[in-house]
Amino acid sequence: MASLGQELRRERELRAITLREIANITKISIRYLQALEEDRLDVLPGTFFIKGAIRAYAKAIGLDEDHYMNKYHEDVLLQTYVVDKDRKRAEPGQGWPITSHSRLYLIIFVSVLAIGTLAYLFLLKPHTSKLALSAQSPAPPAQVPVTVTPPPPRSLESVIPAQTEPLKLDLSFTADTWIQVYADGKLKIDGIKRAGETAGCEAQKEFLIHTGNAGGVALTINGKPGKPLGGEGIVLTDIKITPENCGEFLRPAEKAKET
Repeated sequence: MASLGQELRRERELRAITLREIANITKISIRYLQALEEDRLDVLPGTFFIKGAIRAYAKAIGLDEDHYMNKYHEDVLLQTYVVDKDRKRAEPGQGWPITSHSRLYLIIFVSVLAIGTLAYLFLLKPHTSKLALSAQSPAPPAQVPVTVTPPPPRSLESVIPAQTEPLKLDLSFTADTWIQVYADGKLKIDGIKRAGETAGCEAQKEFLIHTGNAGGVALTINGKPGKPLGGEGIVLTDIKITPENCGEFLRPAEKAKET
């Protein structure tokens, strides 16, 4: 059964498409594309980038993206199963092997222990009954009335949590760029954006950004221009923008206004 990388390479060669052509379309470096075809996924920078690269590769040569994403998940599950199976097989056995002699000794030991316990209880029972008869029941403790003071009523303003202003992210692209943007854990922007295109979305808690060309995208946060994310062709993953740290992504002049 062919692996994910083998299938992608076979489909590419059937269509007479070169890796250079895919790299030009997806803006993913040839080194990463070669690693994908050779199933060396550890070379690629993170799970989010791997999934994005598979989708971009499949789309670039006209394949069903969902089929190859399912293939990727199946390969990951199979690899996890094989690793767990090998680990369990390699683990040394614990405890002593149970033989017929050891089983007999165990039965004798349990029987002797049970007989000794019964004898001890039988001999102890008369003494405990006499002690129980001579013991006096303590008087129940006096009940002390307890006054419960109800807490002061709280206003509705203290009960309802304050709503923070949502983050608004606007993106403009100066070069072809592969990008993914998650807003509060939901995928909002995904795919290859061409030079001159724009995109945007809102979030209450955070944005998570992955891009294959950091120098090809410019961002604006709540109407304020942001700093460049990186240089041309730089791959960045797990860029997290929150209400607490959004000032770090603004240009110095805009950050000074914030303070």
